[in-house]
Amino acid sequence: MRLLVIGACNIDLIGTTLEPVIPHESNIGHISISLGGVAKNIATNLYNLGADIAFLTILGADRFANLQEKELTDLGIDFSHSFRKDSLSSTYLAVHDSNGEMVTGVNDMRAFETLTIEEFKPLDDYIKSFDVLIFDTNLRQEVLEYLIQTYKDKLIYVDGVSQTKVVRIQSVLPFIDLLKINNYELNSLLDIENCDIIYGVKQLIQRGVKHCMVSSANEPITYNIEENIYQSITHKMKEIKSTMGAGDALLSGTIFYLIHGKNMHEAINFGKIVATKTLEVYEACNDNIKELIDL
Repeated sequence: MRLLVIGACNIDLIGTTLEPVIPHESNIGHISISLGGVAKNIATNLYNLGADIAFLTILGADRFANLQEKELTDLGIDFSHSFRKDSLSSTYLAVHDSNGEMVTGVNDMRAFETLTIEEFKPLDDYIKSFDVLIFDTNLRQEVLEYLIQTYKDKLIYVDGVSQTKVVRIQSVLPFIDLLKINNYELNSLLDIENCDIIYGVKQLIQRGVKHCMVSSANEPITYNIEENIYQSITHKMKEIKSTMGAGDALLSGTIFYLIHGKNMHEAINFGKIVATKTLEVYEACNDNIKELIDL
């Protein structure tokens, strides 16, 4: 199967403190600059696992764009049809505590949200050449709706990204084959405060989503197979370098197994293994997931 990942490619600026975070204070720690973004992380993970993937994103015109292009080229990911604009690169800034948990983050995706439906139309034949389309929700709502509705005959997988952006897919839920969200995004999507996760998954099934998986920090992953709801416990780790990219890795591993004919139980178990490997590094992706391929 040929997979096309459509979404954001960010410059990630990540600060991790050496001690518990002191609010309103300059905390001692280390800062990293790397290439990230939900869609880019998913594309990288799937590529490292051996999937036949291409990546469609937007590149700006600043020094960060040169870094993006070089890293994607070095990785070997095909991004040749990506958009290029005279704009600043999408940037993500986050602070993590000494346990690797995110304290807060700020994303500047203004460039990505300038993309319009008209700009995607010339890529129709290209997009049609793929079997699977994977989206993050960083695209504008009307663009997401257009793409998912236009290519609904494909397998459609979506990452919810955030509480504010996941609502952009409300009208196209029936065309989504797999939706990956966390418990906060579930609350936002259903407009229910502190929504019970099992109830929430049932609600999404009623709204047309074929498969849904909800992660919640160290809590079990909740998912469905048709009308049946299941929960799968997460792997406990003694040391976590960073939680950044773990959710993207979970979805990547799950997709990789699904496209190889595995069932949801098997796919999510493999997704958890890929996520665990990602927790072992400070970066959003761990190249060593190549060692996990057993197909």
